[in-house]
Amino acid sequence: MMNQNLKKEILKTIEISREAAQNNLGVTLECYTEIISRLDMLSYLIMCEEKK
Repeated sequence: MMNQNLKKEILKTIEISREAAQNNLGVTLECYTEIISRLDMLSYLIMCEEKK
């Protein structure tokens, strides 16, 4: 059976890992949004150029 200190350390590690995963997801979503925005802008500029 695990001692109390080991359980606390494991729970602390789990919480840190959970926060890291959440932060990484946030950064990934920001990057995705930025990339999509730039691609949309490029598409718009190309479409406007074709209409001239």
